[in-house]
Amino acid sequence: MGWIERIKGFILKKSFDFDRPDICLYNFHPQLRILFALKGIFFNKQNSKLKIILPTYFNLLTILGMVFEGMFAHRGLTIKDYSFAIESFLYFIILTSTPLVYLCLFYHKDKIIQLLDDMNEEFKFVCSLGPRHRTPFLKGQLLIWKLCYAWYTLSISTGTAFMMFPVMALVYQTLFVTHTEKTIRPLAFTMWLPNDDPYRTPNYEIFLFFEMNYCVIIVQTFGVYIYTLFHLLLHHYFILDMMILDFEAIFDGLDESVAALPSKHPRRREVQLILNARIKRIVTWHNSVIKTINTLSIVYKPALVFQILLSSIMVCLIGYQIAESLDNGVIDFLFIMLGVCTCMQVWIPCYLGTLLRNKVFAVREACWNCGWHRNSLGTLIRLDILIIIQRTQVPLLIKLSDMSTVELETFSSIMSAAYSYFNMLRNSN
Repeated sequence: MGWIERIKGFILKKSFDFDRPDICLYNFHPQLRILFALKGIFFNKQNSKLKIILPTYFNLLTILGMVFEGMFAHRGLTIKDYSFAIESFLYFIILTSTPLVYLCLFYHKDKIIQLLDDMNEEFKFVCSLGPRHRTPFLKGQLLIWKLCYAWYTLSISTGTAFMMFPVMALVYQTLFVTHTEKTIRPLAFTMWLPNDDPYRTPNYEIFLFFEMNYCVIIVQTFGVYIYTLFHLLLHHYFILDMMILDFEAIFDGLDESVAALPSKHPRRREVQLILNARIKRIVTWHNSVIKTINTLSIVYKPALVFQILLSSIMVCLIGYQIAESLDNGVIDFLFIMLGVCTCMQVWIPCYLGTLLRNKVFAVREACWNCGWHRNSLGTLIRLDILIIIQRTQVPLLIKLSDMSTVELETFSSIMSAAYSYFNMLRNSN
């Protein structure tokens, strides 16, 4: 049981010193730089040639897989094997996400590096403010750490299941199937060749090698994309919490009576400077959140558009394959796990989009309820408060276009469309 305790301690960061003076984003979340480095974004030696090796290999292999899956989908439609065609088209969609995510990252790598550096400065600044800000902020960062491993447990388990299926089936055939029984060596994804048998040696071994690679590529590419997306969004969600804490204490420790003094009186000017500094910090944090959301909307826009538009089709096709297996008396656990991952990968950004939108409204309420209209010092920052209230009335949304945003209403529409497509496919079949 010792290894379970070690894993638990690692996930809960029991050995991490939360009071260390040099705490920053990169030593609290070392996985960030590692995962971006695997995608070809280096933070230290940014011009190193090594950064292109892994992305080049992954993308070339993915493009080859897209060609094969497109060919399989066409074959399925030609022979009217719609189950084979649908499965192949589903894998084609999944593989397409890989070069798209890499394209987004490479084209905007400077923005991503700058975004992470800004987050690091925010991280260090909040941790220097004292327990009132530091404690809830680090609790939020610990939640991000836990969610990172929760997401990777789900995505890696799904990828591992697809990798282990042919291996376990081969073991079963080796141990229990006689030579007189007609068996086909299993693959995780169905295959076809125009003038050859894909299940004979060495075709089978080559395809099995490619399929293992594709499972790793999808987890490493799309899985990392989802994680980095929700990490960046949740980080700034907790920055909005810091703004609420600042509003709650905006008049703390200040002498209310100085409001009656002349505007040029030293005591009043001193209090005015303190209030201006507090308002400036709030506005700086708000601008940082707005900048980050706008940057994410630009950097990941192609991937988000692809994700939102095609998720309904993916959910539909996965549901169709599960239903077809159930009609034949088989429970397809692989596609059930894939379906859960597919729903989660689109639910996460939609949920966080709504969470951020509501949190901005909570900031507006905190601004209004900070007591500025009851405290005589409120006259010193009344215009600032009104401007902040006006700015926070604008929803903070991840935008795909002027008319399309990423929020829970979007997820609901995707699921409704998927169900409609699923019914149409089943009825036509």
